[in-house]
Amino acid sequence: MKIKDILKEIEGFAPLGLAMSWDNVGLLIGDGAREVSRVLTCLDVDGNAVDKAIEMGAELILSHHPLIFRAINRITDPLLLKLIEHRIAVISLHTNLDVAPGGVNHVLADTLGLRVIGHLSGETGDSWHRFSLTVPVEHLEPVRKAIFASGAGLIGLYDSCSQNHRVKGTFRALEGSDPFIKSEGMASVDEYELEFMVDGSRLGATIEAIKSAHPYETPAFYHYPVSNANPAYGLGLVCANDAGLSLSQLQKLCHDKLRNPAPRLYLLGKEAGYVPERIAICGGSGGSMISAASRKAELFISGDFSYHQILESGLPLIDAGHFFTEYPVVPYLAERMQGMGLKAVALEMEEHKGYKM
Repeated sequence: MKIKDILKEIEGFAPLGLAMSWDNVGLLIGDGAREVSRVLTCLDVDGNAVDKAIEMGAELILSHHPLIFRAINRITDPLLLKLIEHRIAVISLHTNLDVAPGGVNHVLADTLGLRVIGHLSGETGDSWHRFSLTVPVEHLEPVRKAIFASGAGLIGLYDSCSQNHRVKGTFRALEGSDPFIKSEGMASVDEYELEFMVDGSRLGATIEAIKSAHPYETPAFYHYPVSNANPAYGLGLVCANDAGLSLSQLQKLCHDKLRNPAPRLYLLGKEAGYVPERIAICGGSGGSMISAASRKAELFISGDFSYHQILESGLPLIDAGHFFTEYPVVPYLAERMQGMGLKAVALEMEEHKGYKM
């Protein structure tokens, strides 16, 4: 399978356009036209991961954390040179995988056995657009079908969302034009105005789909960004504590399910036997989201809480570790690659350098 085709598949479950503006995702090393058959998935592209990839004959490493995060002026890093020498490509899926449905946080919820009831924050790196298009009546369905196939029309857990109403369109063909509807002078035509929502990262694909399916020489459309976010995506999750577990039991759950040898519980005024109804979770470093968690839940599970963030927290915290809350996505990525017909292996937790930090 070509790397560029793998990237197309990735767009289906973790669109690169969802990544935050400061992030660096996608193909970081390699040639999109190259064929690959073996993939190693990992959290970090460290020396152990590269050695494992060489050992198994992998042509591609798929990581969560970007190998190249800031601009570089020269390639002298032994790790980069080793990857290039062995022709191992690297694709990284970072904040786009954090906010995508089924990504880092959904996998974390599944691992902990928690039922998702909403997003902690609607933050993503993408924009959301209202799109309006006029279509002749008899061509509405094929054009709408092409639009939905491009990824537009997604609102929360629903796809193929649109509205349409009948309108009367007018035009006059100027010299050099080749109108679909032939007419002398001012022409009038029965049309539908088709309206739908589309992510900014999919705008280009949607416009190309319209141009391919629409019968007009120059389709009439406009779009504009809206201030609200697409509820399909979000950073962090709010989950229901259906099992009725207490704070101390949830701490043990993080120990058992995430294999963190010492998750830290900060009671912050609550008893260890307190049972929260709603639990906020965020894989990785979630300290900046404590305020949002305090408005939506009674416990926050994440990693990398600082001293002052803990002091100022308005709810109990479980620091289950940056590494341990994100690692479950590594086997998930391997399964995704296997579903594409590739031979994919997940780097074991203990093989990551971050495991012993």
